[in-house]
Amino acid sequence: MPDMEELIKREVNQIGGLKERVIFKDIVEQIFLSLYETNKEMYSVLEHRIMDDLAFDINRYRICTGIVEKEYIDRSHHLLVPMREQDLAEKVYDVRSMGKEFLEKGSCYVKTLFMECDFMQIQRLLQKEKFGGRIRTDKGDYPAEFVLKINESYLGEIAHLYEVFISNGIGWQTVNAPYLHKFVDVYLINDGLLKLPQGEKIVDVEPELAEFSEWAHENYIPIWNIGKTVMDGVGFPVPCENHRSYEHTISLKEYGDEHVYLIDDVKHVISVRRNPNCLIVMGDEPDARRWQVYVIRSGENRKFEHFTYPIMTNQRRDEFTERFFKRQGRSVKTASELTRFIRGFELEEYVAFDSYELTDRISKMPETYSMNSFIIDEIRDSEYRKCLLLKFKGKGKYTFLLRDIMSFFVSEVQLLYPEYLCEGVLL
Repeated sequence: MPDMEELIKREVNQIGGLKERVIFKDIVEQIFLSLYETNKEMYSVLEHRIMDDLAFDINRYRICTGIVEKEYIDRSHHLLVPMREQDLAEKVYDVRSMGKEFLEKGSCYVKTLFMECDFMQIQRLLQKEKFGGRIRTDKGDYPAEFVLKINESYLGEIAHLYEVFISNGIGWQTVNAPYLHKFVDVYLINDGLLKLPQGEKIVDVEPELAEFSEWAHENYIPIWNIGKTVMDGVGFPVPCENHRSYEHTISLKEYGDEHVYLIDDVKHVISVRRNPNCLIVMGDEPDARRWQVYVIRSGENRKFEHFTYPIMTNQRRDEFTERFFKRQGRSVKTASELTRFIRGFELEEYVAFDSYELTDRISKMPETYSMNSFIIDEIRDSEYRKCLLLKFKGKGKYTFLLRDIMSFFVSEVQLLYPEYLCEGVLL
């Protein structure tokens, strides 16, 4: 449909007399075009107001995750920081503490590896009972045996973040963290450590992973856009009407109001509300105190920044339909709505949703896993639930991430359809 300027231009060209054409243009410019521009501007303001009123926080709690080589960590980065500060410490093999752990548990932790391979291949790796290898010291090499286990520490960070969200009264959205299930811990399981000659220092520990060796990488660190800090309360706690709770005020002026702040205190926090420049925390603490705070940083990666592997987010497409559905709290009931929901994450450059199937068959070797395994459904009996099988097609060059991104989709759909057991399959 032509706009107003095009319509006026067409009408002017149809006027034959030069004098009449000049008079018509003057009238239009002074009255109608001015009115049109005013209406257009008012409509734009109304449109933005409606968008803001519908769901202003659609991506306010966006979580970004990724991995980076330890040597390239930027401590001053405006957005992304290490998931665990202890990962930045230099690796030192303490023979005494390792030996003590071995005597107590029958094994001892030696290192963490990032496996650049598909989810199904990692499952095969973890099924191996043990691996050979060696302990390298400053004076020689010694044979050793190892076992590999999935790294639980990074997954524990996500589980704790869920508890923080819930205690702060924030609805949970699955964190798109495809790399975290690719970290494995290496444990020494033979007594070669105890037989090392006294005084020798361990330089490195090298498990022999056979066909899996080409995928194993050391010194990779998970990163995300969540910082952790300590903030002081302002003034004295104010007693609430019930005389059992107290309101604590935390000033945010020096930290920036563009970020999201969550109180990391699951036991003592009753509720948290945000004012423009402060947090109001209601809890059972009667005395002023310091608060552990999670800071979800806002911002975008700069154009000149480059990461070896892509940064993933749980961000959704910000458009009217998304905000309307979020505001109305409508559940996904039709196939078209399910498709719209999955595509709303804008991850089709990696994995594209194809179709779905309801079946009674639960896969013995599922291709996807739950990224929300810490959320326990104590009401529904899984033995009587049908399987909602989501089918995807892979795209792009990062094929080792396909089933992990599928797992993110499946985990989000599982929150929508608790009456089904949701799985994904790669076509």
